[in-house]
Amino acid sequence: MPKIAIIGGGIAGASIAYHLSKRGSCSVDVYERGELLSETTSRSAAVFGHYGNATEVKMKRYGAELYNKFFLESDRELSFNLTGRLLCSTTKEGADALSGTDGVDVDESSAGSGVPEKERLILDDPVTYIARGELKKRIATVPYLDDSEIMGCLYQPNVGFLEPIGMGREFVYRAKKHGAQFHESSEVNEIVKKGGEIEGLTVNGDFKEVDGIVCAAGPWNIPMARSIGIKLPATHTLAPILMMKVPNSMKVVPPLFQNIESGVYVIGRDNKTVYVGSYGDRGEYDPREINDKIPVELREKMLKFATKFFPILKEAKVAKEWVGIRSGVSDGVPIVGWTEVKGFSIAAFDSSGIQLSPAVGNIISKQILDGDQTELYENVSITRFEGHTDTKWSLNK
Repeated sequence: MPKIAIIGGGIAGASIAYHLSKRGSCSVDVYERGELLSETTSRSAAVFGHYGNATEVKMKRYGAELYNKFFLESDRELSFNLTGRLLCSTTKEGADALSGTDGVDVDESSAGSGVPEKERLILDDPVTYIARGELKKRIATVPYLDDSEIMGCLYQPNVGFLEPIGMGREFVYRAKKHGAQFHESSEVNEIVKKGGEIEGLTVNGDFKEVDGIVCAAGPWNIPMARSIGIKLPATHTLAPILMMKVPNSMKVVPPLFQNIESGVYVIGRDNKTVYVGSYGDRGEYDPREINDKIPVELREKMLKFATKFFPILKEAKVAKEWVGIRSGVSDGVPIVGWTEVKGFSIAAFDSSGIQLSPAVGNIISKQILDGDQTELYENVSITRFEGHTDTKWSLNK
């Protein structure tokens, strides 16, 4: 039976393993340098909602359908909490961009207004623009929000968060049921090429011959691809989160609240717990050098933002903090599938890994098992970037 190795035991690698193994036409081994689901997946806020560009929304719809199937069939601990999402601006220019009154759509306005480049909203999911002073008249779940400086915002009710470890374990369980093998404390030391195509990989010093490799290693994707001559058109961003606990239970759990000027967000997790997070600058970081202590200046910025818009958090204590590393892709769409090296496929995200992992597993499995590039090929392929080609390989050819 053909052998496929997956590098990375987060939710992306687990999804790919599930989609490949359920067909029963290849053996699947997943190699994780630490514990399964313990790195990027465990550090995610796990927000799920239908926003982004057209490609992302199509991929999220596949994810929503699969997650609904899991919720219905599984007797394990899975959950989704609906919170709603408020994308707000504190400037007139940003508010005009969000409302569409400046004559351009949101992504085109990003340079001048502070609207994130990635915020290319698809408006066929329920989205409402709320003008200054109208927020508390329109939404009954924001009693703790100080909206005095908000010039305008977009409200999307169909947004919430998953429990990432539970959902990742569901993929692992189902993949194992179909014969996939997961190997913890198994660090990939080297990817071995022969004659321009994949021959195998070295894990903890031992060589393993395989017919194909899928790299779903989160922040490790960049150095892994570089080691076989692929300059992956991706970057990193730091993903710090403060877990805050209020002394008295809140009567309403705050929605996901994002400010486009600061890049900081607040999301209620339960009646006593709030996450405060931030989107950082793009760059490249060594994952080994990142610890869970948020830099003092950034920590102060996050707390200043959170307590300004949610004064109730002035009484809260930071119960825990951590820093994840997100992938970053310039056009906001993941890089999925074949690369120029025969036998080597990639799954590199622009954040949103929890939301897009189901679709990524589906796309990669169809490419590897059937040679089917899928309808999203042109949008997710590495070939959309100048200077990059791919070799369309599959186990059936």
